[in-house]
Amino acid sequence: MDLDLKLNLSDKQKFFLDYAVKGLIGSIIAFVLLYNTKILIFSFFPLLVAIGLAAKIYTARIKSYERNLFVFLDDLKDLLQGGMNIVTAVEISTTHDYGALNEKIRRLAAQVKIGVSFDKALSDIFGEIDSPIYKQVIQIISETTKIGGSIIKIFSSISSYVRTLNDMVDQRKSKTFSTVFSSYFMFFVFIAIILIIQIIFLPMLSGEGVSMSGEGASQVNALADVDFNSYFLYLILIQGFFAGPIIGKISEGNAIAGVKHSIILISVSVPIYVLVSLLFIG
Repeated sequence: MDLDLKLNLSDKQKFFLDYAVKGLIGSIIAFVLLYNTKILIFSFFPLLVAIGLAAKIYTARIKSYERNLFVFLDDLKDLLQGGMNIVTAVEISTTHDYGALNEKIRRLAAQVKIGVSFDKALSDIFGEIDSPIYKQVIQIISETTKIGGSIIKIFSSISSYVRTLNDMVDQRKSKTFSTVFSSYFMFFVFIAIILIIQIIFLPMLSGEGVSMSGEGASQVNALADVDFNSYFLYLILIQGFFAGPIIGKISEGNAIAGVKHSIILISVSVPIYVLVSLLFIG
């Protein structure tokens, strides 16, 4: 049995798994090379970068599908208004450029050409796209064709609807830019506070230049034995990992799109923290 069938994964899961496996191999190699060094934490970066790259490519592909959908529907409407039937209109559309949607449209044209109904072919092929907009369009077309609605009016209305949704997404990005910027700024303020605590205040608490005796001295010694460097590093990783999806949800309404923000935050903050720690703490 094929491995894909055994795993029974969706196309989205297969896509991310492929990049994750490649990143994991890179991390294993980096781990071997950096073992017993103070920068061992960087061995996890190939995996993080691979996942972040996968998220960026995947979301960009979905956005390309969504941006070109209303153009495709608008072209179909114009061709149908010119007197063509749906089969010929879809076949002609394959000569146009719709970005990432081209391959789907060629498959759609092949299906309707051999006699598959347009709404069924559309549901089968466009249903593979992981986008709520496509799911809504498929449902609307399927329901309206069943009750005998005008397909020209359907395409005209849906095209305008999708165009409006895309405009709303662009407006949302522009309006939430300040929020995203504030989230990044507050994260790096958080890093700065951690560094100040570690470089300035912890040496004071550990008793450098302070004489103590009895229970106070034992508490100071216990505090000095704590590996704050590792704890603070884990704290930065956790903060960066969860901050990204939140930023993505705010700016694009999609937590997966926020993975790239997580990668950016971690990829920038961890080197800064490690290098400053090595420079001032050793």
